Amino acid sequence: MLKKIISILLALASIFCALPLHGDVPPERSLEIPIKKLDKSDLIRSLCEIQACYYGMLSAVHTSVSSDLGEIDITVTNCSTGESWEDTFDSSSISQHLLPIFSTPGLYEVTYTTSSGDLYEGTFMIE
Repeated sequence: MLKKIISILLALASIFCALPLHGDVPPERSLEIPIKKLDKSDLIRSLCEIQACYYGMLSAVHTSVSSDLGEIDITVTNCSTGESWEDTFDSSSISQHLLPIFSTPGLYEVTYTTSSGDLYEGTFMIE
């Protein structure tokens, strides 16, 4: 039953994320979060196989993984208040994850760390 509810929420969330929005996001809106892979040398950044979207209506960060990256640790931090949310999921068994957060206004940083040590990051703003 829980899987069915999560599937419905993810389907609704993907519809909201299709809206073309840029810049600051009011809490009722959605925003694609550009995620970049930080090379182990910390000098080279490249596009990656993780996509993320903030859903204001759900007050959550949705993560979609296009390949098996193993276990992924997610941290979302409101840089303005210091609030932080963490979770872990195994991308070999599920390719999508929804992490509820508070929609307090501020600049947010999203970081993903894979079991192999790769680091991915992105930022977004909530008004």
